[in-house]
Amino acid sequence: MAKTILLIGTLDTKAKELDYLRKRIEAEGVQSLLMDVSCKAAPSESVSDISCRKVAGETGKDFEEIVQLDKISAVNLMTEGAIKIVKRMFDEKRLHAVIGLGGANGAELTCAVMRTLPIGFPKLMVTCVASGNVRPYVGTKDIMMSNSIGDISLNRITKRVINNAARAIAHMASEEFFADEEVKPQICMSTFGTTLPCVERAKGLLEEKGFEVIELHASGTGGMALEELVRSGEVSGVLDITTSELVDDLVDGMYSAGPRRLEAASAMGVPQVVSLGALDFGNFGAKETVPQRYKDRNFFFYTPSITLMRTNVEENQILGKKMAEKLNGSVGPAAIIIPKKGFSALDRAGGKKMTRIDGTVSGDWHDETLNSALIKSLKAQLDASKVRFVEVDAHINDPEFAEAAVQLLVELMKQ
Repeated sequence: MAKTILLIGTLDTKAKELDYLRKRIEAEGVQSLLMDVSCKAAPSESVSDISCRKVAGETGKDFEEIVQLDKISAVNLMTEGAIKIVKRMFDEKRLHAVIGLGGANGAELTCAVMRTLPIGFPKLMVTCVASGNVRPYVGTKDIMMSNSIGDISLNRITKRVINNAARAIAHMASEEFFADEEVKPQICMSTFGTTLPCVERAKGLLEEKGFEVIELHASGTGGMALEELVRSGEVSGVLDITTSELVDDLVDGMYSAGPRRLEAASAMGVPQVVSLGALDFGNFGAKETVPQRYKDRNFFFYTPSITLMRTNVEENQILGKKMAEKLNGSVGPAAIIIPKKGFSALDRAGGKKMTRIDGTVSGDWHDETLNSALIKSLKAQLDASKVRFVEVDAHINDPEFAEAAVQLLVELMKQ
């Protein structure tokens, strides 16, 4: 069966460049279809396989109506139309890869379409914004971003980039999508540098038991990806060791996963074991980036560009309440497992010291009063008829804690 690659771009501004990309793809022996998502003017329909008028029509509007709108409204409508067409093509198995070519606006629209496609399906965006912050474009999906170096135009530099992109997407399209020989039950596990010994031990134990493990780094996008994977139906269980993104959502830290963190497994009925990994701090950038309202707090300078702020009693009480509320909504097996001797590599008796923002030592990082505030708040508001509450007399990074967490998850998955 011949493979087909969909090209997405704006022919009103990038016609020559898209034509060049198309020819380079077809030179690799792969079929192509060109979708025009122009928002300003309608080029000749003979140039594209899927015209901008057809894309607009998917929204119930004429293209002439869309060009009269402001740019954001026009882009949103063309995105909506493109998503409908691509979903239909994917469902009908008429599509084997997607590639986009464009500047900031083109990347915004094309990547929004790509984000609706499943993980593992080939997606490649060639754009001049690829060397900046690409989180708004990539989100939680595996979109490959290729930096065009210059603006999207044809010259010997950008042609090299486009040629490489064409070869890459042609090869990706030639592979069978999801052609795994063996499918094992998959476990999602959240991880962070300060909980890594626990995660590594738990992963090894789960793999010994025949599970496949995917680790999601608790950096905001990692937590968002975990929630999305669970909602996709591909996950058999969740071992949520590192729930630290909840802190960043509360204190406006840099690793927030948004307000929906810790909700997917509960809603989908996926067995889950949740812990308090790295809930002892929020994450900020270099110390100069710490908001003024926190300047009198306690910190640990993890690296020159990462500053950890110790949570206080009030924040821990809020976190406990929020976790309980989210877990109480579980429609499937759920448990919370508490490491009584500390939540992270910093949070251990006789361990790290915390300092003021000027570097003055202010005391021990490990604080039973602070940790107890979270645990008591969580336990007081947890619905014991829905969620098991398990305490382990160990530190989160002690082997026995990982072993207890894995055993608990296995038990829940047998229910």
